[in-house]
Amino acid sequence: MDTSRAAYARQDEMELSGGVLIAVSFYKNEQLVRPLLDSLIASAADIAAIGGEVLMYVDSPDYAPLIAALEAVLPDARAAFPCRLVVNSVNLGFVRTMNLAVADAVARRCDLLLLNSDTQVEPGALAEMVRVMRLDHMTGFVNPRSDNATLATLPLRYVPADRSGARAAFGALAAMLPEMSYVPTAVGFCMLIAWRVLAEFGGFDEVYGKGYNEENDLVMRAGRCGFRAVLANHAFVWHEGEQSFSTSAVDRSVWERTNRAILDERYPEYGGYTATHYHMPETLAEHLLAALLPDVDGKLDMAFDFSSFRAAHNGTFQAGRQLLAVAGAVWGDRYRLHVLCGEEVYAFHDYAALGVERVDPHSGRRFAAIFRVGQPYDWNVLQRLSNSGAAIGIYMLDTISVDCPQLFSGFLQAMWQFTLDHVDLVATQSRQTQAQFGLRFTMRPGTAELVSLHSVDLADYLLPGTGDPVPSTADHAPRLLVLGNHFHHKYLMPTANALARTYPERIIVALGAPLADEGDAADATAVPALDDVANLIGVPVGKLSDADIGAQYAACDVVVFPSHAEGFGFPALNAMAARRPLFVRRLPVFEELWHALGQTPNMYFYDTTSELIELLGTVPAWIETPKLAPGNGALRSAHEIHDAMEACVQRVSYEGLVGRLRAVQLSSALAQEAAPPPPSDTDAARAARFIAVGVEKRMRRLLASRLVYGATRLVFRGSRLVRRGLRK
Repeated sequence: MDTSRAAYARQDEMELSGGVLIAVSFYKNEQLVRPLLDSLIASAADIAAIGGEVLMYVDSPDYAPLIAALEAVLPDARAAFPCRLVVNSVNLGFVRTMNLAVADAVARRCDLLLLNSDTQVEPGALAEMVRVMRLDHMTGFVNPRSDNATLATLPLRYVPADRSGARAAFGALAAMLPEMSYVPTAVGFCMLIAWRVLAEFGGFDEVYGKGYNEENDLVMRAGRCGFRAVLANHAFVWHEGEQSFSTSAVDRSVWERTNRAILDERYPEYGGYTATHYHMPETLAEHLLAALLPDVDGKLDMAFDFSSFRAAHNGTFQAGRQLLAVAGAVWGDRYRLHVLCGEEVYAFHDYAALGVERVDPHSGRRFAAIFRVGQPYDWNVLQRLSNSGAAIGIYMLDTISVDCPQLFSGFLQAMWQFTLDHVDLVATQSRQTQAQFGLRFTMRPGTAELVSLHSVDLADYLLPGTGDPVPSTADHAPRLLVLGNHFHHKYLMPTANALARTYPERIIVALGAPLADEGDAADATAVPALDDVANLIGVPVGKLSDADIGAQYAACDVVVFPSHAEGFGFPALNAMAARRPLFVRRLPVFEELWHALGQTPNMYFYDTTSELIELLGTVPAWIETPKLAPGNGALRSAHEIHDAMEACVQRVSYEGLVGRLRAVQLSSALAQEAAPPPPSDTDAARAARFIAVGVEKRMRRLLASRLVYGATRLVFRGSRLVRRGLRK
């Protein structure tokens, strides 16, 4: 901040202002007098510093208990600060009573502080509010933060039990907030108003009767000329709430409904203006910072984002479950753990058995930290992460989707760069993967990087049903298990076909081959099909159980993993755990694993398919090796991720959160601005869209039934087979 300008602003305001008039209106509720006045007495130094005078109005003149309570405390108040007691001749209501204070403040050129009778002021709050107002001559209204004051309320994870608890929570959160925040309106519980605003735009409009929305009317009136309302984030005033009007004969909802209609008619911009505030980066950042405050049990919330997982098996999903299985032992003392995923995924992978609660990815819950397994393929993922996590870490597993032309898109490349620019931790599962991301993308200075191999403890990869190596006999036909899936880089079908043609006496099992009726024969980007030969067996893998997959390992003599590109390679470790010789391409990641496994003699490297065929001229037997030293399992990896994420949590800042949220929001808004023009708006087009929405809703309900879904899928597959037959 330019201190010379700030000093000029303060000097200017001090010359134009005659101090601060603190006005309180009491209506019955005599029990509120002593707590409020005691808090003001405790703030006597602040009142003196701001040139304050306390003006107390009695708006229930015939209610003796209130007058008695005020008279009892008045000597102590007068000894602490200048004060006056004014008893209205009749009940005027809050608005008319406060307009008396407005007139007094304007006549004396005093700023006016309106204070509800059900508040208690913390020492330092009044001086801080005045200081914040002096920062900008266009600041017309200032609120402190509170435990119960609509948009001035601290976004705490739980409601404090009392003033002491609220004060402690404020202290923890305020330390992370800037000195002030702009807001669309001000709240009347404790509102400092610049005298020039009152002199220029008048006081409260008495059309609002006994109260509610009169302060919004004034703020909007001045706001149309550019005067702003702000929160003094380092000032705190406790607010019991609903006590000032608790004895009113008219229900609050009646006043609120009636007065809001008046406000909306006068200021049609009010609703949208205030609603926008709750979605602004600055507001969302406060809520995320609040997630860093421990709950009543002293714990924070952390989530593992598996929102892109499916009810199927692959390496990514295996990595997630492996991490989740040990997370409780690593994070449990400090965090409550959650997993972000759908119900079907939660059940399929049996996360309940790990004792981790499921949270819907779109629930809107906020967490101190989120660690995502898998790079994003959907912009919505980044929107959710930025809105939900104070600290965000992500396992970027591999670069294959930007390396293969049939998978590449400029949007994906840009989205991954955006991800690397705005998350707190980028974790990779091998040194090879880290190097590849570093070559293809720019790493933002200050972003934490971590290389963490998944577990290399073979006990973590032993599938059910795997046993001793298959004994070799004279009449035994070697069985080769080739692993992969439908992606080109896995090179499953070309490798299996080549092996089947070269070794017709051997059984070749292609584990992960797509179903015969999956894919489109006319699709030029589709992987080649398996040859129709007797010794070649294709086995789809997605829905198989671990026991089913383990049975395939148990039945084979050797395992071939022919992928051209891997970020880690779980099947390699499954093969080693099953004690089956493994053939892999000479990739840096497999060399990392080979070293981590003590340079096992059971891992064979090749560069080309022809070299593989030559190596497999003789099927090797498993070679027993010494057991590896413990300590290189899932716990080791989890501790590495924990330490990196914990460091990120400690570095979270308001400015950083606002920057990330603003970048995501701006990118989303720009994408909408650049969207194609809306569809034709003819009567026919509108009718078609109406019908389409109805059909979609009905189809979703129908296909929610597994029976209907299964039957529909069979019909669809049958129709594709018929179409293929007709093409031939």
